[in-house]
Amino acid sequence: MVTTTELQTQDLEFPIDFTPAKITIGNFDEMKQKLTDYAATYKDIVITEQTFKDDKKVRSQMRSLKKQINDRRIAIKKDINKPLDEFESNVKELTTILDNVIDPIDKGIKFYDQAVKDKKKQHVIQLVTDLTDQNGLTVDNIQFNNKWLNTTSTDKNVTEEVNAQIEAIKAEQTRLEGERLIITNYAKAVELDASGWLAMINDGKSAAEVMKLMDKAREEAKRKAVDEAERQKKQAEYDAAMAKLDEDKAKENTVEIVGRKVDPDTGEIIKPVSQEQSEAQRSYRAKPKIYNVLLKLNNITGPQSQMLKDFLDDNNINYEVKEA
Repeated sequence: MVTTTELQTQDLEFPIDFTPAKITIGNFDEMKQKLTDYAATYKDIVITEQTFKDDKKVRSQMRSLKKQINDRRIAIKKDINKPLDEFESNVKELTTILDNVIDPIDKGIKFYDQAVKDKKKQHVIQLVTDLTDQNGLTVDNIQFNNKWLNTTSTDKNVTEEVNAQIEAIKAEQTRLEGERLIITNYAKAVELDASGWLAMINDGKSAAEVMKLMDKAREEAKRKAVDEAERQKKQAEYDAAMAKLDEDKAKENTVEIVGRKVDPDTGEIIKPVSQEQSEAQRSYRAKPKIYNVLLKLNNITGPQSQMLKDFLDDNNINYEVKEA
């Protein structure tokens, strides 16, 4: 095998002996003038019976001359192209051989470059791993910069950039821990569950933003509690009023004989009603009464009947229609 030190590529040259071909038409100007005159003569020609034969003869002569000129052009071009074709063939042969030299070297260089890059990448990853391990992080926390794989990149450059990212990550972690602590303490103070609010911190909201939302939620909860207390108060007042009404009505409809209450109409002794029974009776009385109504409509139009039907349907009123 020939080593690169034995190759003397500077001795390889490409000498070419080239003489440009010269082609001259001897009577070009004279012929050009004659043909120009012919063209002017026959520019607007009108063929007649008297000139037909002569005009036809001139056309034949012109066609013959044109063929001679073109045939000569083709022949000369063919002769000129012979050395050109041979030259191109020789050049192609030489460039093919050159490719046989260039291609394997090119593949070898690419393979070597890739091997160097792979080795550099492994080295850089290990360097980043060591730096992150020292700071309680992982390689996944670091944004990898492909420039670190360049041959001009040094360990110092990589270390500085990775440490800068580590410092930024730690600063963000410290900020998040502080924000979480603020939300945890605030949630205890306002008696809210902190878990859902801490998730908002993890999603990127600041403690100030989350506390505003917590205040809003707390006010909403207070409002609902006040509304519920008011509802229960009104319900209790209603129940008390109904109980008092039942009691007053019972007193009006009973007489007391030897310490016992008797219904004056039936003579039945009225037993005391327990609290549970009283509440059940009040609940029963609170139910709306049911009515069966016979409604007869005279001279009602179609749209009016539809409006009535819609009203009954919207209010869940059972009905049946009997046409007169």
